[in-house]
Amino acid sequence: MGRMRFALAGSLMLSAISAAQAADKPPAKYWMSVSTEAGMSGLGMGGGEMPGVGDMVTSGLLGGIFGGGASQADVGGAKRHLLLQLNGPNTPADPNADEFIPPGQKMGESLKLLTPLPSSKLSRRETTTEEAPEMEKPKGRILMYWGCGDKIRAGQPKILDMASATPQQYGSFFKAFNINSPRGPRPASGWTYARWPHEKDNQSIPKDSSLIGSHTVKANYAPEIRFDIPRQQDFMDPVIFTENSAKPGTAASLRWKSIPNASGYFTMAMGGMGEGDMVIWVSSETPHMGWSLMDYVPTGEVNKLIKERVVMPSSTTECKIPKDVFKDGGGMLQFIAYGHDLNLSHPAKPKNAPKDWMPDWTAKIRLKSTTMTMLGEDMDKAAVGAAGQGRDYTSQPRKKGGTDILENPLNNPIKSIKGLFGL
Repeated sequence: MGRMRFALAGSLMLSAISAAQAADKPPAKYWMSVSTEAGMSGLGMGGGEMPGVGDMVTSGLLGGIFGGGASQADVGGAKRHLLLQLNGPNTPADPNADEFIPPGQKMGESLKLLTPLPSSKLSRRETTTEEAPEMEKPKGRILMYWGCGDKIRAGQPKILDMASATPQQYGSFFKAFNINSPRGPRPASGWTYARWPHEKDNQSIPKDSSLIGSHTVKANYAPEIRFDIPRQQDFMDPVIFTENSAKPGTAASLRWKSIPNASGYFTMAMGGMGEGDMVIWVSSETPHMGWSLMDYVPTGEVNKLIKERVVMPSSTTECKIPKDVFKDGGGMLQFIAYGHDLNLSHPAKPKNAPKDWMPDWTAKIRLKSTTMTMLGEDMDKAAVGAAGQGRDYTSQPRKKGGTDILENPLNNPIKSIKGLFGL
């Protein structure tokens, strides 16, 4: 009898230890990044990982950062993109993961997530045996304007002279909003990471694809993840301008169709002025570089930024760029509509969860819809050009009295800005 009691007590103790260890195990993490890209947004960067400073400069000023397989161009040139990312707390020798998708997604029964092999490529920042050339100090100025309205407000523009500015002045001028965003899945020691699309599967997303329905993620290094996606987290409608007028001597007028599942909007524009000068305008009531807002922003942060009048509420459908911000009427326009995040876990997080509460897994579905086009240009023409069926944005003639920033999307003064970060 004593031995039985001892064995029973030992068994209960081992079970308790096992349960405690399971409770201490960090949860698996799964993210779906869902975007709709119209106009020239397809010139943005791929990959879906968190950008560095230089990447934010390039992609923030020249197109949203997106990742994932793309659909064929829809009406107006819009494309859909999808990026799936998984982190599991185990490291099997042969990692395997699949997401089983609803029939309405029209991409087969499942999508396989692949764990990337360690890259053997040298980093672009890695030094070589050759001596690095001395970097030339950029020239020209950057003029920053902000706010919607007919006239330029008092105290504007904010000006940075790139030739004479100190590092502190550069830092202050290029300061962007610090978005409080959770860290997504990524390669990490002791974890297994996988993503879709990848080199073995980068299939197009059908124009009529829908994410609505049941999704199941099965992997040999993470618990089974099951969740449903409602209509609010389906692909967002493309950004469609009903008015995009920009004539010299008048305020540029922007109007757009309301997007049903948008939580807020933000827009910014950039153009050349004179020799080496650049003008940047943002729709917010606060001066700042807009690139940190041209990517996914958590819904809680969007709501906060709406209260601070940085992001426009979803009820807004028009904005004017003040007269004489872009004196020759030209410029490049970017626009983003933020979706509503869906945050899930198993078990579901209780209202008064303790600090040490830890689920088996968490999942996030995040959404955005973006476009990039020319100020004053018909939206359909811009979309056709971006799809490679019409206008070539890389070889446009230079406008008289100014610099057409679309003559080459990587031309000065952006090239000078990139040079500041050693890119």
